[in-house]
Amino acid sequence: MKKILFCFLILSSVQLFSQTILPVAQKYKQIGLVWGLLKYHHPDISNGKYDWDSEFIKLSDKVDAVNNQEEMNDLLLSFVSKYRTDKLKAKKIDSEKLFTKNLDYDWIDSSVFGNQLTKTLVEIKENGNINNYYASTSKMSRMLSFENEKGFKDFDYAIKSHRMLLLYNFWNAIQYWGVNKYLMDTKWSDNLEVMTKEFLDCKTDLEFEIAKSKLITKLNDTHSYHYPPIIFRDLYKHYSVFGIKAVNDSLVIESVYNKTLAQKDDIELGDIIVKINNKSIFSCLNEKVAPILSVSNSTILKRYSYWLFFNYKDSINVDIIKKNGTQINKYIHLYKTYKRENPVFLVVPKKEKWFYLQPNIAYVKLDQITKNELDVIFKQIENTKGLILDLRNYPKNISPNDLAKYLYPERKEFVKVLFPIENNPSYGDYDGEAPLKLIMNPFNAGSSNSNYYKGKVVLLVDRTTQSKAEYIGMAIQQAPDCTTLGEQTAGSPLNIVNYMMSDKTNVNFTGLGGFYPNGEGVQRNGLHIDHYVKESAKNYDPELYIKEAVRLIEK
Repeated sequence: MKKILFCFLILSSVQLFSQTILPVAQKYKQIGLVWGLLKYHHPDISNGKYDWDSEFIKLSDKVDAVNNQEEMNDLLLSFVSKYRTDKLKAKKIDSEKLFTKNLDYDWIDSSVFGNQLTKTLVEIKENGNINNYYASTSKMSRMLSFENEKGFKDFDYAIKSHRMLLLYNFWNAIQYWGVNKYLMDTKWSDNLEVMTKEFLDCKTDLEFEIAKSKLITKLNDTHSYHYPPIIFRDLYKHYSVFGIKAVNDSLVIESVYNKTLAQKDDIELGDIIVKINNKSIFSCLNEKVAPILSVSNSTILKRYSYWLFFNYKDSINVDIIKKNGTQINKYIHLYKTYKRENPVFLVVPKKEKWFYLQPNIAYVKLDQITKNELDVIFKQIENTKGLILDLRNYPKNISPNDLAKYLYPERKEFVKVLFPIENNPSYGDYDGEAPLKLIMNPFNAGSSNSNYYKGKVVLLVDRTTQSKAEYIGMAIQQAPDCTTLGEQTAGSPLNIVNYMMSDKTNVNFTGLGGFYPNGEGVQRNGLHIDHYVKESAKNYDPELYIKEAVRLIEK
């Protein structure tokens, strides 16, 4: 009797669940998940046999007629059954040897989709006969390519199914091919329902662009910058006549672009802004900038503190500490446009690419330096006590090996790379080999050199050190006597991948994972720092980094 009662309760619960009204966001989320699984796992679909965007639009147009989960499962099963499954083949992959932290198929749940649909979805998920029409890798670099994502013809943000197409196209691309997905603040799959609601609720083009920005921001990747022009046209119409640098939780005014307008508000170089609209700078950054601008870490968020002075209104309330120590609360003017007039700067950068700070200590700024110039420099400084390499910039003309050949006594590995694996969505190849390894391994640098530089090397880095600069920094750090001084860097050390969204918006993201030879991750974390520089807004010293570097060398 008890068993009969138990079975009755279970059946009643299932029936009740299947008849419950399904929320609109849940309906779209489910078609997005199933459609995306087929896109990257089905033999014919992953081969580009179908116009898959149009198939989504057709499926999406049927969603409004669905009321409950049972009807939803019937719709999805009917959709999936349209595509042949006789070409499915079991995966032949040794998952124990691969990077599996990005695997995420828990959504294929029989308690939601029922036994028949779940069985079919699992078979497709386990398929090993996958093609590379939508996601391929270069034979020369193993970098991801989405070259067949061309956008959707006649895309119209005002059409709900078009917005959903954009969301699920991009979401699934990251779901199956983002090797750094496991590092996100929020699990990528947990973002889907939230973002589905955001895109469903868009009523204007501004709201649509903000929804896109919020989606991209969830990548937590400094490479994924996205600045929609409409935000600056309609929302951030006014901006300041000065430039700032974030120091701790304050903003130091380090440049004035129009002295006449600045004097109107009694703004001077060295003034310190400690609050905006009676809120701390940290709070303002997290409320205004963090939701719409992708950054790998909170230090890099400070780099965009100037966004705090983009405003709809032509004034903003600030708390300023003047140079005499007086703190004032006041409104300052913002402008739609102004003429640069007699700009002044707290720090005037030195024009020299390199020079001697002391007879025994050389300084080299790496942004403009060339390979040939490095050869001249190292011949002249070979007997110095110390060398300061300034990487608070973007080195345009050199490679890791251009420095390593002077800094290393022998050839050595300086980076490990996590690669995506073509035809194997979600899996990664950790410590993968470069395709041209036999000719020249790009993950090794230097050569046998008994005359390598034997003085102390101090590497200067900060929040502006990003991408190629971080990659070169990783190589410099492998020098025998190198100390890294500064603050957290951008945390995006390797190559970018470009993805074209359905509305033809181009989005970048870091396509490879970067690690030190000892396995320490650099993506999001930034370069390893040996000595952190603690700057002070009240006693701001533009030369603090260099002074600290000299102290370390002389210590």
